[in-house]
Amino acid sequence: MIIYSVSRIIVFLTLSTICCLADLPCAYRQGDKPDRLVCVCNATYCDTIDRVPPPEDSYITYTTSKAGSRFLKGIGRIADSVEGGNYGRVIQLYPNERYQTIHGFGGAATDAAGIKWKSLPEGAQDKFIESYFSKHGIEYTMIRVPVASSDFSTHPYYYNEYPENDKELTNFTYTKEDTEFKLPLIKGAMEVATDEISVVAAVWSPPRWMKKLDPGSKASRLKPEFYQTFAKYHCEFVKLYEKAGVPIWGMSTSNEPIDGTFTQAGFGPQDTMGWSVEQMKKWLKNNFGPTMRNCNGKKINILAMDDQRYLLPVWNFVIVAKDKEISNYVDGFAIHSYFDPYTPASIIDMNMKNFPDKFVLGTEFCTTGSDSTVPLGDWGEGEVYAETILENLATNYVGFIDWNLALDPDGGPNWAKNFVDAAIIINSTSGEFYKQPKFYVLGHFSKLIPRWSQRIKSVRQSPINYTPDEKNIYDSSPPRKYIYDHVAFVTTRNTIVVVIANYDEAQNAAIMFGSKQVTVFLEANSIVSVEFPYSF
Repeated sequence: MIIYSVSRIIVFLTLSTICCLADLPCAYRQGDKPDRLVCVCNATYCDTIDRVPPPEDSYITYTTSKAGSRFLKGIGRIADSVEGGNYGRVIQLYPNERYQTIHGFGGAATDAAGIKWKSLPEGAQDKFIESYFSKHGIEYTMIRVPVASSDFSTHPYYYNEYPENDKELTNFTYTKEDTEFKLPLIKGAMEVATDEISVVAAVWSPPRWMKKLDPGSKASRLKPEFYQTFAKYHCEFVKLYEKAGVPIWGMSTSNEPIDGTFTQAGFGPQDTMGWSVEQMKKWLKNNFGPTMRNCNGKKINILAMDDQRYLLPVWNFVIVAKDKEISNYVDGFAIHSYFDPYTPASIIDMNMKNFPDKFVLGTEFCTTGSDSTVPLGDWGEGEVYAETILENLATNYVGFIDWNLALDPDGGPNWAKNFVDAAIIINSTSGEFYKQPKFYVLGHFSKLIPRWSQRIKSVRQSPINYTPDEKNIYDSSPPRKYIYDHVAFVTTRNTIVVVIANYDEAQNAAIMFGSKQVTVFLEANSIVSVEFPYSF
């Protein structure tokens, strides 16, 4: 049974002021446990999210919570600051101190996402795309696409598999997965998006004839005679998608090379390829860099690494910093967030301070539930996303790209049986899809922090409510979710946006800027975004 909620609005001003705040509400359904909720969409109904420009001297709040709020809107007056108020949190803003500029947020158009999207009725397909990319959705502006297959395909496949040893790649053409799933999904997003979609591409593996197996580890390596052919492979993909009307904004040096460096990993040599440091340096300098700089007559950003952030020192000091020519080919670093809890965020600042001309972009992250692979409606998964993205943004990432845009209720399809969760789960049998809590958490960033926004200095001036475990000698400092619990940006809309995560009981938060103050109510276990006008 679907429960259609009554649209709830927090009211601080007159009724005439808030007449335009209501969205189509979430069609709630219980998840796989009583305390879990999803929002159900089908061919005829789907909830909407519209941003409301804050009136002069006022602010707008958006709340998503474990209790069931989904972008619940509120409005209030900006007031003179008050010393010594009873606040659970006090955040001081310094708008003139600026950091990175945001490029965007998005998700991956994998084969799995495209297959599940196309399994929906046409009306539901439209609502899926609108939910992610339109002004009535969370306004994604980035898409990551695998070059040929990934583990989230129904089988491993490659471009130009035949003829073998074809250095000129004479048979490089569209696959069924391109024409039926990935390209229609991306072009559909481009049609409704509120800004230009930046497409980032990555190769999991070239055709098998380009590779050899290391006799010791059985991991795959690129044959030296195909170094230039593999560089050309990337450029041919750019041309192929450009011809179909999908320009490529960025190309990585290959997806998670660590998976294929020492071992076959979970998906064997089919969808991985490893590199030694020397091999990568040689290929990047002599083949990939020059080829991509001269590919298709336009700038394509080269993203180095495309792997876990603990590898950043290796890339910085051993590969990029040692050779100026290589450094000139690298525009930014693509980073995956799976090991973030075990790698201090300070590694980003430590390694990037010598590269002020390069950016850091989060290009992959997903989760699996603690009690099932796809825990429908689990708020805990949303909190993991909140702490991950907040930490990333606080350490100068210019954006965040989620993994699969959609999966089935089992966390696939995935030929390697490497099942995971996604922000939207598609039920092909019923012709409907379920928006997980993490979908709305992602939207607090993607919808309200538009491209070209700049992060500003923000300092929490109230103590963190955390008590270490006296029996655990390693539990001496708060978890990262309490340290990176907010972020603030100035936007191109002449506003300031502050995103705050609350992992505890309900409380009031005071946001101070100059002589002014915004007082915001934080629901228990919630994420809240606040937007207010600001003149510079």
